[in-house]
Amino acid sequence: MSQVEFRLLGPVDILNGEQSLGLATPQQRGILASLLLDANRVVPIEKMLRVIWGEEPTESARNAVQGYISKIRRILAPFPDCGIATSPQGYSLQVDRGRIDLYRFRHLVDVAHRSDAAHSAEHLKRALELWQGPALTGVAGQWLPSRVGTYLEEERLSALEDHAAAVLEVGRLREAIAELTTLVVDHPLRERAAGLLMAALHRAGRRADALTVFRNTRHHLVRELGIEPGTVLHRTHQQILSDAL
Repeated sequence: MSQVEFRLLGPVDILNGEQSLGLATPQQRGILASLLLDANRVVPIEKMLRVIWGEEPTESARNAVQGYISKIRRILAPFPDCGIATSPQGYSLQVDRGRIDLYRFRHLVDVAHRSDAAHSAEHLKRALELWQGPALTGVAGQWLPSRVGTYLEEERLSALEDHAAAVLEVGRLREAIAELTTLVVDHPLRERAAGLLMAALHRAGRRADALTVFRNTRHHLVRELGIEPGTVLHRTHQQILSDAL
């Protein structure tokens, strides 16, 4: 039997190898996501109610949560090394965190931050490959996507920037430019991504394109946020103008 694994970085699911074990409803996925995000810690039932029903749970909400927990327990029953424990305060999923993609992602990012550029790029590539779409896809309610999903997406974007920086540092200019161009187009307010793209373009002999990135980024920042680019981006701009980068 393959080892059971859990996905948060994409459609929330329980997997046996590549086979989904069949979470049937958004409510079940929301409850599972709550347990996985705090794996091995008690998740208060009040938090689970908020995840599914917001600030106004229905009268039958507590019974419904018990039903969702029972369903997840049945799915996990063939796997004796993980399961859901009950306490007076709520429930906890007892599991090796290495089976949860989010924790594997964070571990690889941490290893990358302690590695040289070449190895950092490799670890970050593996970390980013764990993402199968937007985090927490398919859960009921807006609480998890708005409160937690936003932070997880920031972790992904930061890892993308870290990977591009590592690739740039080892001189893989074409790869860095391709990654950063996509990132800047999709997220035009991210100054670090813009600065890295400017540096990559300049090193590739595309000084005019690098300066265009600065102008476009400044335009977006002023128009959408009412602010000028920060010190780091201005410094990169000046270094390109003086060919000092």
